[in-house]
Formats: sequence, structure tokens, C-alpha cells
Amino acid sequence: MVELHGTISIVSHGHAALIRTLLDDLADQDGIANWLVLVTINIPEAFEGRDGLNLKIIYNDAPKGFGANHNAAAAVAEGTLFLIVNPDIRLTRPDTLERIAQADWHGRPALRAPIVVSPDGGIEDSVRDNLSVPNLMRRVLHKRTGWETNPGSGSFFWLAGMFLIAPLDAFRTMKGFDERFRMYCEDYDLSARWRVNGGRVELLEDITVIHDARRDSHGSWRHLRWHLVSLVRVWGSGSFWKIVGGRYT
Repeated sequence: MVELHGTISIVSHGHAALIRTLLDDLADQDGIANWLVLVTINIPEAFEGRDGLNLKIIYNDAPKGFGANHNAAAAVAEGTLFLIVNPDIRLTRPDTLERIAQADWHGRPALRAPIVVSPDGGIEDSVRDNLSVPNLMRRVLHKRTGWETNPGSGSFFWLAGMFLIAPLDAFRTMKGFDERFRMYCEDYDLSARWRVNGGRVELLEDITVIHDARRDSHGSWRHLRWHLVSLVRVWGSGSFWKIVGGRYT
């Protein structure tokens, strides 16, 4: 029996076509037999599997949020690593997964991400500054592209959730995502809790993936409300104030 490097969790919110392309990329990866691929169908849609993968499909009876879906996947995941991958990610090098598996995962638990670029090669905003009001205002007013902060400066940064990698046991110990958060606050909260509990948050700077962003939630009042409620919850959290106070590793 193959010893799995880990599990790749992908969630579809009507993204069957995108996921089919991602599954094609995964099937071309070196050592793909060492990975379990979990695809969660969050809302009803036609979905066909893909030969050449150790693939399991989960059909939800009712829609769940980003955090709840990946937490449910983590509960049945196998192997050492747990990869959270958006449907609109593309893998262009066949050794991407092998290089992730071969990274040093010893020592303090590390929450990591590759370099994320857009289809034209521009750096995506996957490395972000603290979710303070001033930082959010700068983000809205200046429409910055690329990283919001330098991950090598020693200051706090968090990783956006389009592609995250964690040791599965550590993710479970942290109880995964806090499902009370929605709309881009789940990944902030996970990164913040990871840091204040002594873990490392890092980039794998020798690995790059493409994010062909499909921002389906932009312009939705329901999603905006979820985001605002989650922001207020972030600002009331102990992890946020420990970050503000510099009480993190």
C-alpha cells in the first residue's frame, strides 16, 4: 500500500469546469499516487471524476462555508500534509507536489504557502498585513497589487487561503478553521492563531503556482455582510490583539 504524503482538499461552489482543469494538472504531477485528492461538491452540480488520481468526492447535503468544508475534509484526510487548494489554481511544473513533500517539515509546526502569481506572472496579494482598520483603508483606497508586507522583514503577515499547506496533525490540533468566520477572515484567523500558539507561518519561495482568480463573491451584498460581520469578530478576538501587541513568535 502506498504511504501517502498527504491530502489535497478542493471545494466546488459550482466550479466543476475549473476543478476538471486542476485535476488534469494534478494527474500530471510526479508522485501523484502518493496523494489523496478530496473534492467537496458544496452545491448541486454535475461532476465527473478523473482517472489517474486517488480521488474521493464528497457531496454536501447543504452548503457549507469555506472553513467548514475544509475542516470536514481534514477530518477524513490521510497522510502527513494537508493542502487547501482553490479551484482556480494551476500547477505548471510537474514536480510541485514532490517539492512540497520534500520541504523540511520538522521542528515547530509550519503553516506554509507557495508564491502565488497571476496568469500574466504578476505577484498576487497572498501575503497580507494585519487586518487592522488602517491597513484595510490603505488596501481599499490604494488598490495595491502584490504582497502587502515583506515576509522577510520579521513583522506579522498572514497567508491568503487560495493555497495553504499544513501538517495534518497540527491543523487538527489547532481545530482547523474557526467556522464562525467567513469571507477571507478564516485564513487570517488561522494564520494569527498559528502564530500566537508558537507555530511558524512561512512562504515556500522556491515553489510557484498560478491563481487564475475568479472573484465570484465580489458585488454580493450577502457576502459583504458576511465579511463585515467576520471583520468585527476578528477585531474582538484575542488572537488579533496579541498580534497588535506583538505577542507572537
